Amino acid sequence: MTNINTLDIQDADLKWKGRRYYPISQYFVERFGTRVGKVSVSIAETCPNRSETNDDRVCVFCDEWGSAAYPLEREKSLSEQIQHNIKHVRRRLKTDKFLVYFQSYTNTLDKVALLKDRFDIALAEEHIAGIVIGTRPDCLPQRLLPLLDQVSKEHYAMVELGAQSLFDDQLEFLRRGHTAECTREAVAKLHEHTDSDVCLHLMFGLPNETDAHIIETAQQVNDFNVSNVKLHNLHVLKNTPLEELYRAGKFVPVELEEYAEKVSLFLRHLSPHIAVQRLAALSSRWDELIAPQWTRQKMPPLEFIENKLRSREQYQGDLFPSKQIQLQTSPEL
Repeated sequence: MTNINTLDIQDADLKWKGRRYYPISQYFVERFGTRVGKVSVSIAETCPNRSETNDDRVCVFCDEWGSAAYPLEREKSLSEQIQHNIKHVRRRLKTDKFLVYFQSYTNTLDKVALLKDRFDIALAEEHIAGIVIGTRPDCLPQRLLPLLDQVSKEHYAMVELGAQSLFDDQLEFLRRGHTAECTREAVAKLHEHTDSDVCLHLMFGLPNETDAHIIETAQQVNDFNVSNVKLHNLHVLKNTPLEELYRAGKFVPVELEEYAEKVSLFLRHLSPHIAVQRLAALSSRWDELIAPQWTRQKMPPLEFIENKLRSREQYQGDLFPSKQIQLQTSPEL
């Protein structure tokens, strides 16, 4: 196998408008013919790790809001949240086409009839082009697939899977409660039974993480044939198990320079046909962020990563496809 050739790189540079990776904004323009904004809503109320029978084994990084973008709006109805948040996204992106993003906690736990009602309400709103459903690899029961199939055939639908890692020792550290094989099975089910786009959430900056982990992650993602990925640096929020580890000196978050190296390595081995939703996390609730402080900012970290790629003449996919790197047994996390 050979690397992506110079002509492909030049084409990518034109296609991505000077960016060093394939941004999700460009993917949506190709799909819808115009810019598309994601409108986050907080409807789901819990996840499997927060159930009463789980002995308080919440994910090590998760705060009480369960990744909700607008937690203070949870009391509003679904329609009210959509209409309220569209105003913010429209002003920022200057667009009139949106996707409703069911973001917080796990959005596939409720009864199928209730989920259908929520999807129908969202899709009936003006200017809504489709939905994005945030969930976990272990929360895609067979009874849900016909609904996802129906929605994805009649509208645009994306399922965002919180994989976080494709290695079981890392998943154990994160206290996710599912395995890497579970992620592989979830992606296969979605491809087989629905027409949904699939996005994988991935975290970098975990203990004992090596370049080999990063490269193999990219290679596995390529094999999954997902449409896009979303990258996230592991950071410390107040009132989380990770805070306890951080205070005890058992976890040290990576600084921006090291994280940029990890993302660059991942992107270079990632297929240039897989779009990238996000390069790093943003902690919008500054009062809850403990470390690292660069996670407070959105644009500077992204610019830092892109400038690093640009200074080295590197692109997403410039090492794709690459030879399989064998992982040596890593120490326990």
